[in-house]
Amino acid sequence: MLAKHLQMLRERAGRSFAQAADRLGVHHTTIRRMEQGLGRPPRPPDLRELLSFYGADAGEVSALVELAERASGRNWWDEYSLSESMADCVMLEGGATRIRAYAPWEVPALLQTEDYARALGPDPDPDRWLDLLKRRQAVLDDDAGPLLWAVIDEPVLHWQVGSPGIMADQLTHLLEMAARPRVDLRVVPFDAGPSPAARVGTCSVYRLRLRELTDIVCVQQLDGLNFVAKPSAVTHYTAVLDQTVGKATRRGKQTRLLLERIQDHWRAA
Repeated sequence: MLAKHLQMLRERAGRSFAQAADRLGVHHTTIRRMEQGLGRPPRPPDLRELLSFYGADAGEVSALVELAERASGRNWWDEYSLSESMADCVMLEGGATRIRAYAPWEVPALLQTEDYARALGPDPDPDRWLDLLKRRQAVLDDDAGPLLWAVIDEPVLHWQVGSPGIMADQLTHLLEMAARPRVDLRVVPFDAGPSPAARVGTCSVYRLRLRELTDIVCVQQLDGLNFVAKPSAVTHYTAVLDQTVGKATRRGKQTRLLLERIQDHWRAA
């Protein structure tokens, strides 16, 4: 997160790697590594100097210095030895006030039951993965946690993962989560046609607690997670998600009735 914002601010200011490096008295590769998220975050004095050079306002400076201090400390997910991108994802979930999620292939992770997640089998160490998943999902039980806005394509709920019983339980869980005031769950039905966001794939947009920071988009790709922070790109992703929700069921009764119909199908299977 810090790296992408440093890159964005440098480009916004029209500064080169060499100019930024000269300002700090370091080699240009040091600035490049900062923007790749490699190594430890810059020390607060160096970060403040760099942000001043980029023309960041006081709010941006305060938010990014706080972010650097958090990134330098230890976090509960460190014990899982996650990839950098997965650690970023978990950090974003815990630091967001709102998560907008779209899922064309599987139920979003924050809404998966343990049996459904185990049946997906995405990890060679499923017990470790499931323990991590439960701790990630705990953010939805926190009154200070994020609001979750999720849209699922209907075929996802008809594809059998594990057994019919697992699918029926997963639908029960979705109905329970959809009843929560801090969860807005929608489904794009078959008769609405392809979702505009289907071209994007599985993605989430995070609204951060540090209001001075832009929204972050996380896109799930075959070889891992990709994060997008450039404002124009974030705006494009958000617009596509808005178009998709326009095709989805309305929150509340319409979503509940569709979920109950699919749940009945799996109970009878």
